[in-house]
Amino acid sequence: MGFEGFKFQMDEENLDDMYIRAVQEEYTKIDESWLNLHYKTSVILVVFSLLVEILMGAILVNSDMLTTTVSRYYIKFLIVPSAVNFLCIGIETLIMRSKSFSRSHKIYAVSIIFVGIGFVLFTVHSTFTATYYIFAIAIMLTAIYADYRVTCITALTSISSIIISELFMEWDADKVSIFESTHRMGDFLISLFVLIAFSIACMAVIRFERKKNSAGIQKEIERQLLQQSVHMDEMTGVFNRKAFRDEMKYVEDTASDRSYILAIVDIDRFKNINDTWGHHVGDRCLMEFAKILKEFSLDMTPFRYGGDEFCLLFCDKSMEEAESICRSIQTRVNRLFFEEYPKLMLTASFGLAAISDQVDTVRLFIHADRALYEAKKVRNAIRVF
Repeated sequence: MGFEGFKFQMDEENLDDMYIRAVQEEYTKIDESWLNLHYKTSVILVVFSLLVEILMGAILVNSDMLTTTVSRYYIKFLIVPSAVNFLCIGIETLIMRSKSFSRSHKIYAVSIIFVGIGFVLFTVHSTFTATYYIFAIAIMLTAIYADYRVTCITALTSISSIIISELFMEWDADKVSIFESTHRMGDFLISLFVLIAFSIACMAVIRFERKKNSAGIQKEIERQLLQQSVHMDEMTGVFNRKAFRDEMKYVEDTASDRSYILAIVDIDRFKNINDTWGHHVGDRCLMEFAKILKEFSLDMTPFRYGGDEFCLLFCDKSMEEAESICRSIQTRVNRLFFEEYPKLMLTASFGLAAISDQVDTVRLFIHADRALYEAKKVRNAIRVF
């Protein structure tokens, strides 16, 4: 990617904040992808449980294990739980498609509804120990969001669901109360212990995942700062000569698809400024000049080529537009006023050239330099090759 996209945001906002915001946007995309998968998992769970229920029903109806009537079995174990679960999926779908709910609200809704589906399946089939682990899945699916509150609420809701189902719900007539069977009481207590331990483990994972992400962000910020320092001119804050050379390679690669205009700019009589007022004043002039160039960085990309010479790269601009921008820069430079040095007046000369099928980046620079040479003959002028 070329440098024209940078637009000197480093002067308008902190690079750390810039990068953190970019990372957060990527995390948001990941969360949204996982949220969709989370939602689809709940749909798959409901459909899968319905298919298993139908299969089990077919086996039980054709065996001597059925302890109730066929119609009662289908109503209690197939129709009612499936209807409730599909109602949950319907509500979940409406929430997912609604624009009134934020991403955060959707995450909470999908997480809690998943627990609700698990509650229905557990209550209907509490005689099967394996149904305890539906709640472990519900908790695990929230860990990817790296949000303590979401995981904590899901865990508390899951534990509450098991307690309510075991103590207050008697959907299955064959269910043995946990107070009547030490085996059932043992399963109940073990399931609570497992869910609590699993929740704590998920919290620990979230903590270390956050630390890892934070460390990764910090390292990337340091890398970005180092990379930026290599391409930035320390004094003026615009791109340096190395960045210009790298950009010229990019220009050469994309010249067939995009149009480019190069302007070479020189501060007039800059040596006289250094000789008359000193190099510290000359440096001040360079910084003020660069500040003006950055004001126009939405229209072009400025580079300090060396000394008082700067290069401006225009992308997809006509020559008339490039000249107009140069005139605006020239006007701003002419209006510069230094209170400590009222007699110091700055002017700048511009030489412009356009790239074409017959003109490569080397010739582009030579042509712009020749145009600058013509402009400096009269000074404070703009010339096009």
